[in-house]
Amino acid sequence: MTSLSLIVGVAGASGMYAFEHGVAGSTITSFSSALWWTAMTLTTMGSDYFPKTAQGRLLCFLLALYGFAVFGYVTATIASFFVARDADTSEGDIAGARQLERLEREIAALNEKIDRMMSQSRSGP
Repeated sequence: MTSLSLIVGVAGASGMYAFEHGVAGSTITSFSSALWWTAMTLTTMGSDYFPKTAQGRLLCFLLALYGFAVFGYVTATIASFFVARDADTSEGDIAGARQLERLEREIAALNEKIDRMMSQSRSGP
Protein backbone atom coordinates (compact mmCIF):
# COMPACT_ATOMS: atom_id res chain seq x y z
CA MET A 1 0.00 0.00 0.00
CA THR A 2 2.80 2.39 0.87
CA SER A 3 4.71 1.69 -2.33
CA LEU A 4 1.60 2.17 -4.43
CA SER A 5 0.84 5.44 -2.67
CA LEU A 6 4.37 6.70 -3.31
CA ILE A 7 4.07 5.78 -6.98
CA VAL A 8 0.66 7.46 -7.22
CA GLY A 9 2.06 10.53 -5.44
CA VAL A 10 5.06 10.97 -7.71
CA ALA A 11 3.04 10.18 -10.85
CA GLY A 12 0.31 12.59 -9.72
CA ALA A 13 2.85 15.34 -9.05
CA SER A 14 4.46 14.73 -12.44
CA GLY A 15 1.09 14.89 -14.17
CA MET A 16 0.05 18.00 -12.30
CA TYR A 17 3.35 19.73 -13.11
CA ALA A 18 2.98 18.78 -16.79
CA PHE A 19 -0.62 20.10 -16.90
CA GLU A 20 -0.10 23.30 -14.89
CA HIS A 21 3.47 24.37 -15.69
CA GLY A 22 3.45 27.57 -17.70
CA VAL A 23 -0.31 28.16 -17.38
CA ALA A 24 -1.14 31.80 -16.62
CA GLY A 25 -2.32 32.24 -13.04
CA SER A 26 -1.33 28.75 -11.97
CA THR A 27 -0.01 28.43 -8.44
CA ILE A 28 1.78 25.18 -9.31
CA THR A 29 4.94 26.54 -10.90
CA SER A 30 7.55 23.94 -9.94
CA PHE A 31 7.77 20.19 -9.43
CA SER A 32 8.23 20.75 -5.69
CA SER A 33 4.97 22.73 -5.49
CA ALA A 34 3.26 19.99 -7.53
CA LEU A 35 4.64 17.37 -5.14
CA TRP A 36 3.47 19.39 -2.13
CA TRP A 37 0.03 19.83 -3.66
CA THR A 38 -0.23 16.09 -4.43
CA ALA A 39 0.86 15.12 -0.91
CA MET A 40 -1.71 17.45 0.64
CA THR A 41 -4.44 16.16 -1.67
CA LEU A 42 -3.62 12.51 -0.94
CA THR A 43 -3.65 13.13 2.80
CA THR A 44 -7.03 14.90 2.41
CA MET A 45 -5.64 18.06 4.02
CA GLY A 46 -5.87 20.33 1.00
CA SER A 47 -3.49 23.08 -0.05
CA ASP A 48 -3.32 26.72 -1.07
CA TYR A 49 -2.34 25.52 -4.55
CA PHE A 50 -5.04 24.47 -6.96
CA PRO A 51 -5.18 23.45 -10.62
CA LYS A 52 -6.40 25.80 -13.34
CA THR A 53 -6.61 23.45 -16.34
CA ALA A 54 -9.35 20.91 -16.99
CA GLN A 55 -6.79 18.08 -17.08
CA GLY A 56 -5.37 19.24 -13.75
CA ARG A 57 -8.82 19.35 -12.18
CA LEU A 58 -9.60 15.85 -13.43
CA LEU A 59 -6.30 14.62 -12.00
CA CYS A 60 -7.15 16.42 -8.76
CA PHE A 61 -10.47 14.57 -8.59
CA LEU A 62 -8.85 11.18 -9.23
CA LEU A 63 -6.10 11.77 -6.67
CA ALA A 64 -8.67 12.90 -4.10
CA LEU A 65 -10.68 9.71 -4.66
CA TYR A 66 -7.54 7.63 -4.19
CA GLY A 67 -6.67 9.59 -1.04
CA PHE A 68 -10.14 9.06 0.42
CA ALA A 69 -9.98 5.33 -0.35
CA VAL A 70 -6.56 4.91 1.26
CA PHE A 71 -7.57 7.01 4.26
CA GLY A 72 -10.72 4.89 4.67
CA TYR A 73 -8.71 1.67 4.38
CA VAL A 74 -6.18 2.77 6.99
CA THR A 75 -8.94 3.95 9.33
CA ALA A 76 -10.85 0.67 8.94
CA THR A 77 -7.69 -1.36 9.58
CA ILE A 78 -6.94 0.53 12.78
CA ALA A 79 -10.57 0.27 13.93
CA SER A 80 -10.74 -3.47 13.24
CA PHE A 81 -7.57 -3.96 15.31
CA PHE A 82 -9.18 -2.32 18.33
CA VAL A 83 -12.54 -4.03 17.81
CA ALA A 84 -10.87 -7.45 17.57
CA ARG A 85 -8.80 -6.73 20.66
CA ASP A 86 -11.88 -5.71 22.64
CA ALA A 87 -13.89 -8.68 21.39
CA ASP A 88 -11.36 -11.11 22.87
CA THR A 89 -11.74 -9.70 26.38
CA SER A 90 -14.62 -10.51 28.68
CA GLU A 91 -15.05 -6.79 29.48
CA GLY A 92 -15.40 -5.73 25.83
CA ASP A 93 -18.62 -4.19 24.57
CA ILE A 94 -18.66 -6.57 21.61
CA ALA A 95 -19.40 -10.23 22.11
CA GLY A 96 -16.20 -12.12 21.39
CA ALA A 97 -15.79 -15.74 20.43
CA ARG A 98 -15.63 -16.90 24.07
CA GLN A 99 -18.80 -15.05 24.97
CA LEU A 100 -20.62 -16.46 21.93
CA GLU A 101 -19.55 -20.01 22.83
CA ARG A 102 -20.85 -19.52 26.38
CA LEU A 103 -24.18 -18.24 25.04
CA GLU A 104 -24.44 -21.18 22.65
CA ARG A 105 -23.91 -23.63 25.54
CA GLU A 106 -26.58 -21.86 27.60
CA ILE A 107 -29.05 -21.98 24.70
CA ALA A 108 -28.34 -25.68 24.15
CA ALA A 109 -28.92 -26.37 27.87
CA LEU A 110 -32.20 -24.44 27.78
CA ASN A 111 -33.32 -26.37 24.68
CA GLU A 112 -32.59 -29.66 26.49
CA LYS A 113 -34.64 -28.53 29.52
CA ILE A 114 -37.55 -27.53 27.27
CA ASP A 115 -37.38 -30.88 25.46
CA ARG A 116 -37.41 -32.77 28.79
CA MET A 117 -40.34 -30.72 30.06
CA MET A 118 -42.27 -31.29 26.81
CA SER A 119 -41.63 -35.04 26.89
CA GLN A 120 -42.66 -35.21 30.57
CA SER A 121 -45.88 -33.34 29.91
CA ARG A 122 -46.75 -35.67 27.02
CA SER A 123 -46.12 -38.83 28.96
CA GLY A 124 -48.40 -37.67 31.76
CA PRO A 125 -48.10 -37.78 35.56
